[in-house]
Amino acid sequence: MVGSMFATYVPAQASEGEKVKLTFYGWSDEEDYLQPLFDAFNEQSETSYIEPQYCAVGEYEEVVLSALAAGTPIDVLAINGLSPMSNYQEKGLLSDMSEYAESSGFDPAEVYGATYSDANIDGMHGIPYRNAVWFMYYNRDLLDELGVEIQTETSYTWDEFNDICLEVEEKLKEAGRDIESDPNNGCYAGLVGMNLNTTIAQRGVSLDSEEAPDAIREYWTLWNEFQENGTHLPYAQKLEYGTNVGSVYWTPGRVAFFQNATWGISTYNEQMKTGEMAFQYGIMPMPVPEGEADQTNLSNPNFLGIPTTSEHAEEAYKFIEFACSHDGAMILAEQGVLPAYSDDEVSAAYTEYAAQPDDALANIISSPNNRLTDLCFEGYAEVQAAYEEDMESYLVGNMTIDEAIDDFLAKRANILGE
Repeated sequence: MVGSMFATYVPAQASEGEKVKLTFYGWSDEEDYLQPLFDAFNEQSETSYIEPQYCAVGEYEEVVLSALAAGTPIDVLAINGLSPMSNYQEKGLLSDMSEYAESSGFDPAEVYGATYSDANIDGMHGIPYRNAVWFMYYNRDLLDELGVEIQTETSYTWDEFNDICLEVEEKLKEAGRDIESDPNNGCYAGLVGMNLNTTIAQRGVSLDSEEAPDAIREYWTLWNEFQENGTHLPYAQKLEYGTNVGSVYWTPGRVAFFQNATWGISTYNEQMKTGEMAFQYGIMPMPVPEGEADQTNLSNPNFLGIPTTSEHAEEAYKFIEFACSHDGAMILAEQGVLPAYSDDEVSAAYTEYAAQPDDALANIISSPNNRLTDLCFEGYAEVQAAYEEDMESYLVGNMTIDEAIDDFLAKRANILGE
């Protein structure tokens, strides 16, 4: 089953001679920009080469867990964010790379800071290769048509952002372009909640902390206000569309504000060239909760790790260090992918590709106030799943907010053995 769900890239070379083959597992969304990275490594390495296998992103975690449980040899594993990074470590699926890094003199803690240190538990199990910073995209053409002006250099509070969405909604209604007037082609003011704990993460609150109930209440109340005042796509419909929600509402120009991450830039630039996206977009910082610092955007890195099933761990580490340092970062940046590694040359390459008309993007990705989307702890993956279940129960109307929070706290206590 595992093999049938993955597609294997066939290298251009007929044979790699005596080189060791390193099997790489990743999701198909990354194939186009990872292949140049593999090509560069394969050319310069005298001892090994990468052979990637991919499956759809929606199936990826399940397929990886099944493959590793079956003992499938995987040498390099792409890890899609902090939650699976925590989960794989808890299950003991990743090898500790510390001895290889020490031998080469590479110190990820010094290079990446909290992005690396906060994600690794009792060892070096993953090194970040790509970063995703979450912020707000906006439909520049639509807002210009409606006569709505916004600020892009500093953050709104979420209450201020809600007021702007209400203004947009009112003007959409005046023009007969709102969803109620035109269900098939009308527009919403906003589409947020792509990250499921936005204001909780912005406040730096962990789901296992005493502060979690109040932070959860704040975020769920905000989300419910958005859907009840009609400015946003209801949560139930967002769930129905899943990962396709952006292609249904954002790409066709049916929403004024869209919460998404840096990976959208290269996609949207290409879609504008082809005409698939027939409007000019802009970028603004994520709105922040009252009292939090300006430009508190969210960051969610992706990692490379070596599964315990690898038969060539030392060679696999050589690729990981290549991919996660300057040379690999330059290859990603020149394709419009934001690397986790950064220096002046890498930053310049990424900024040039992103081709933004102002400094909003540069300010967002370099903000010292940015925080991680997830604060991991032992049991995190199960606690996060319980959180998402109860968030859904509240926002689709199956529970009151008090019932949903109490249910989450009971599940959390059971998971953490409290």
